[in-house]
Amino acid sequence: MPVVAIPQDLPDPKQEDYIHKLSDIIKNVLIISEGKGLVLFTSYSMLKNVYELVRDDFKTAGITLFKQGDDDNKKLLENFNVDKNSVLFATVSFWEGVDVPGETLSVLIICRLPFRVPSDPVIKARMELIDKKGGNSFMEYSLPEAVIKLRQGFGRLIRRKSDRGVVLITDTRILTKFYGKLFFNSLPETRRDITKTERICNKIEDFLYP
Repeated sequence: MPVVAIPQDLPDPKQEDYIHKLSDIIKNVLIISEGKGLVLFTSYSMLKNVYELVRDDFKTAGITLFKQGDDDNKKLLENFNVDKNSVLFATVSFWEGVDVPGETLSVLIICRLPFRVPSDPVIKARMELIDKKGGNSFMEYSLPEAVIKLRQGFGRLIRRKSDRGVVLITDTRILTKFYGKLFFNSLPETRRDITKTERICNKIEDFLYP
C-alpha cells in the first residue's frame, strides 16, 4: 500500500519562509530516495525558485535534476525514464496523462493544493458568473476542480493496486482547512503518516528501504 506523508509543521504556502522550508524537505527526501522523484508545482515561478535552491545539493549527491521548460515535455519524460537517479520538476501539463512505470518514480511530491489562479481572466469570469447568480464560486467551481486535479496528480505515482511509493503533500491546508477532508476522501486508500518534518524523512527512508 502506498504512503501519503504530510509534514504538519510546514508553514502555510502563502508565508514568506515556505519556499525555503519546502526546498529543504524536497532536498532531504529526494537525496534519501536517490532521485526517482517527480515534484509537481502549481506555478512556474515557485518551480524556478526551488530549483535554484536545491540544484547544487542534487548535483553534489549525483542526482540529475530536470526542469520543465528546459526541453520539450516528451524529451524531458524520456530522459527522466532513462536516468534512474533523477528528479523532474514539473507544472500543470504533468499533473495528468503522464505514466512513469517501474523504479523510475518512487516519490511524488505535491507542493501545493492545485487551486487555479483566480486572476486568470477565464477563471475569474466563470467565478464572477457563479457569484452573480447567487452561488458560491469557491465551493461550486474552485474547490471541486482542485480536488479532481489533486487526484490526477496523485495518479502519476499510484495507478495500480500493486504500485508502491510515497506521495508527499507539503501543503498543510489539507490538514488545517475545512475542505481538507474533501481532498483526502478523493484519494485511493493509502497509509497516512502525518507528523513533523524530521520524522517524515525517517519514515520515508524506512518505507523505501525496509
